[in-house]
Amino acid sequence: MWLFVPDRRNPAGDVRTGYLSGNGERVVLQHCSRLLADFLRTIRQIEEDFTARCGAEPAQAGA
Repeated sequence: MWLFVPDRRNPAGDVRTGYLSGNGERVVLQHCSRLLADFLRTIRQIEEDFTARCGAEPAQAGA
């Protein structure tokens, strides 16, 4: 299983680039981390909207 870790900013304003991590490997997403984070937020919102319209229980992460 792969885990997406988005960009992180510390209190000093320094940014650590997001990456994918899985199977003991790390793939730094130098040019697309923010795009992937935006895409995942959009997918989550679509799922939540659909769930609300259907009256179903929301899916849990990892389930």
